[in-house]
Amino acid sequence: MIRGRFTPELNRRFVIHPAGWAAVAALIVSAVLAIGWGWQGAAGAAIMIVVAILIAIVVVLRPVTFTVSVTTQEKRVVVGKVSVAELVVTAGRRGSSAAVVEVPVGDLRATFLVPRLAAGEIWREPFLIPTEKRQVLTLGPATASRTDAIGLLSRDTRLSDEELIYVHPQTLVPGYDATGLLRDIEGVQSETLSPSDVAFHALRDYQPGDDRRHVHWPTTAKQRRLVVRQFEETRRSEHVIIVDTRMYSYAAVSATAKARAKTVHLSELALSIGASYGIEGIILDREVAVWCGPEQLAMFTPTRFLDELTMVTCVEDESIQQEERRSLDALVRAATRQAPQASAVTIITGSEVSHEDLTRAVRAVPLSATALCIRASNEGRVKRTQLDGAPQFEMSKLEQLRQISAVVEA
Repeated sequence: MIRGRFTPELNRRFVIHPAGWAAVAALIVSAVLAIGWGWQGAAGAAIMIVVAILIAIVVVLRPVTFTVSVTTQEKRVVVGKVSVAELVVTAGRRGSSAAVVEVPVGDLRATFLVPRLAAGEIWREPFLIPTEKRQVLTLGPATASRTDAIGLLSRDTRLSDEELIYVHPQTLVPGYDATGLLRDIEGVQSETLSPSDVAFHALRDYQPGDDRRHVHWPTTAKQRRLVVRQFEETRRSEHVIIVDTRMYSYAAVSATAKARAKTVHLSELALSIGASYGIEGIILDREVAVWCGPEQLAMFTPTRFLDELTMVTCVEDESIQQEERRSLDALVRAATRQAPQASAVTIITGSEVSHEDLTRAVRAVPLSATALCIRASNEGRVKRTQLDGAPQFEMSKLEQLRQISAVVEA
């Protein structure tokens, strides 16, 4: 298998190559010299060129006598995970001659040299799908390329449909319940015990000051002492996650490829953090909203959510990054307007965001919600600080998210 850059020629059915145009020009010149001046050598050259063009037309117009299908093990894979597709070529009743089949894979193309096949013979060839980065890959359509020996003409025949391959970001379950400060009978149970609520926990002996409405009379009669019901507090749980999609938030602008790779890595880490919180909320069937820049993602199912997150593009254009609606405090206000009952707001950004900008974002969080700030940075260890009363963490690896959640929950 040979890999090369994808070119728009695959979308063209019939192609005249430069050599073909040169042959046409030579034919015209030879015909003019032969007819106008009677040059016999020019006439012979014109005849040879005509024969070559006719042979090329016959070669490229030969019908394709095989069918092609491109199959994949998974249409959704995680970044870094090996994904394999397979090209299956099935010859027709009369067999098929050797051919070249090309399959676009994103902005690359895989080229296969298919050997001569007997009638009904099947030829298979597996190939790898690139999963080095989060992206939506277009696989196919497979095309058979016919080219004459001289390279005058070629014809590409479409043999299969195209399909999308979603390369999802890496995620994990952070273990963050996002319960807020306000009690809510429709909320989720917390570990805090309460003398009155709706989530029953256990029975205990009566203590002075307990509400007698919660006395459990059957047990009291049996034990001959007052016994009351104890409850677990139910608290509001609606998590709002805001991911900064401005590239300059993660590293200073640099023209070097190495520096840009680090910037992309940190922005992808931020998206993975947001995806992890979002997936956990959906799995636990809790209210959760994820904003990537000014766009809110659909949260119906984990697969749908990750598909949408895969299509998120971080902004590199400086004028767009400086738009007011993309500032962190503006994002917080927009997100909390859509979720006024939010119990927790998590702001995920990079290490290049100033202390003042992040402070303004924290102050935009409603008083009824708890704020959490996470910065994606190149620092190896988790670093914790306080920012206007809200915990702030710096992390460099996705695995450190569980450690941060454990500290916040403590």
